[in-house]
Amino acid sequence: MSAIVVYASQTGFTRRYAEWIAEELGCDAVPVEQADGVDAGAFEVVVFGGWFHAGGLVGMKWLKRAREAHPGARFVAFAVGATPTEWTDMVDEAMGREFPSPEFDGVPRFYLRGGFAYERLSMPNKLAMKLFFKMQEKQAATDPRAAEMLEGMRGGFDATDRAAVAPVIERVRELAGEDGAVGSPTASVPGPDAS
Repeated sequence: MSAIVVYASQTGFTRRYAEWIAEELGCDAVPVEQADGVDAGAFEVVVFGGWFHAGGLVGMKWLKRAREAHPGARFVAFAVGATPTEWTDMVDEAMGREFPSPEFDGVPRFYLRGGFAYERLSMPNKLAMKLFFKMQEKQAATDPRAAEMLEGMRGGFDATDRAAVAPVIERVRELAGEDGAVGSPTASVPGPDAS
């Protein structure tokens, strides 16, 4: 199978997932900053991974350009965020916003929980996170999920899980016409924030 993984990552969580996926598929993982020369039409499947930041998915411009340039190419996308996968309402909302119908109806999409590492953020993102923390503090008084998110992000965490890529691998192999599922699939639920 010919495949490639293109990913956007700032703090390393999305890169880790991209590398795990590429390792399982026996292909390359390329940072989106180096992907302008990637000919998406030359691969059976192109896997794209981005991370949720401030309500948007970083790297999405590359995916949209690649799909426009290669309308017949097959894509699989994954989004990485800090939101727990079991918070399906938030996850579904974020995934629906970033992968709207009908534009992305033919693209299998997966949410993978990443982590949060304040010390690895760029200076502008550190400042933005300080504002986010202040907003969350107000909300945390009445919203248990906001309190949980604030606590986890303040201390930093890593929720990456190699087993979580199994459904992504399985879907890529299905699209490429290969048999055999990978591992035991865990939930491939959609959702948001910081990886």
